Amino acid sequence: MNGAFVLGGAGLWFAIVLVLLRLSRRSPALIVVASAALVYVALLVGLPAIFHRLEFWPFSAAYGFLTLCALMLFGALYKSVSLRMLGDLSKAKGHALPEQELLARYIEEDSFSRRVAILLEQGHAERTPGGLNLSSKGRRIAAGIYGLQRAFAIRASG
Repeated sequence: MNGAFVLGGAGLWFAIVLVLLRLSRRSPALIVVASAALVYVALLVGLPAIFHRLEFWPFSAAYGFLTLCALMLFGALYKSVSLRMLGDLSKAKGHALPEQELLARYIEEDSFSRRVAILLEQGHAERTPGGLNLSSKGRRIAAGIYGLQRAFAIRASG
């Protein structure tokens, strides 16, 4: 199979992602991952119509590698606090902001307040007079995560 088709498939996926990220209100992470899987399946179904024989493993390895490289880059750009701080500093007057403003924006607001809101919205925790309590849904998820952390010998995370 011609390597150009693998590159073309990855390029098709990348173009679809760029369009969907601008048009959809869904989670960007969901868009990137789901579209990679859908394009992969579409190519697996469509390429045999062009080629008499699809070399499944070389195609899958190449598409998977290119897609994972793009996913890692997307994840770094999407979630990096340092990159967001650099962006805010570059947009600020004089390219400077007080450290306390950055602390308030990225630690107190982004890191804590937004995460608490997500836990509450998703039903993973409930606000009580004593603070936050895990819901039954939250306990199930926490138990699963704790089990995975033990399996991978992760002693601390975050």
